[in-house]
Amino acid sequence: MICFWILDPYAFALTPKEIYQRVSPGVVFILASEGGRAGSAGTGSIIREDGLVITNAHIFTRKGSSRLMSNIWVFLKPERVTGNTKKDLSRRYKGKIVAYDLKLDLALVKIIKVDVPLAQVGFGDSEKIVVGDQAYAIGHPEQGGLWSLTTGVISAQRSDHAGVKGKNLFQTEASINRGNSGGPLLDEQGAMIGINSLIARRAADGLAITAVNFAIKSRVALRWLNRVGYRFASVKAPPSETGREPVKGEPQRVKEPVRPKPKPIKEEKKGKILTKKNPFNMDELVADMQEMEDMMGEMRGKIKKFKKRR
Repeated sequence: MICFWILDPYAFALTPKEIYQRVSPGVVFILASEGGRAGSAGTGSIIREDGLVITNAHIFTRKGSSRLMSNIWVFLKPERVTGNTKKDLSRRYKGKIVAYDLKLDLALVKIIKVDVPLAQVGFGDSEKIVVGDQAYAIGHPEQGGLWSLTTGVISAQRSDHAGVKGKNLFQTEASINRGNSGGPLLDEQGAMIGINSLIARRAADGLAITAVNFAIKSRVALRWLNRVGYRFASVKAPPSETGREPVKGEPQRVKEPVRPKPKPIKEEKKGKILTKKNPFNMDELVADMQEMEDMMGEMRGKIKKFKKRR
């Protein structure tokens, strides 16, 4: 008798370290302001090689105004996160909003004049995810470290959140805080199954709430992208497994190493932060970025005067 084993190419779960090394280069830090020293920060995922980034729309909203913030900076991950904010945020590019939906809380930002190859985060199929599946989040939690990785499980699912038809969410215990907004929620193969969006921290009676966080399902994001003119497919298998060449514009995955035997996955503690804590202060960060922008503006003015004198 001859037995044949047919193995799903994605049956082998990656370790948290492998997921972080694979996905984090495609995760960006986003800073939005209106030219003053007030602003907001969030996270985004690069989904196309030309610098298209998906994130949350609420990062760009302003209190008491229907206008969105227009001064947007996108920061690429350094080769090594040092904990020195100025060094870690040295790869800075201007960004502009190309599409957004406030009800769904989704936005697309384009990195302007990008001059380096960009890593990308591939979409996973959120419909294949069930309660109890492992989940990972990468982002920039306020008072935490830039490009932090946290772990947890899918806790529940919610449909038509806040009465918005089609706004379907995952609830996860993977730690998410302000600054994680717009970042990827990942499955065990490092595919993006959600866009982190909401947190619950205090009940109506003042009771503290923990480990209740929400992410917009990737299927919701893919449908929205299609409506605004961008077509993406969820990742099913690498090109070597499907026998086809990658479609232009489709998020690509790095080819997985061959594993003859699945390795047991070490269970992580709920909400454990796996990257070193290097706290950043949002107000100081906005002030530093504005000071840098003022200096650049002053320098451009001097250059113009110099050219006129010549």
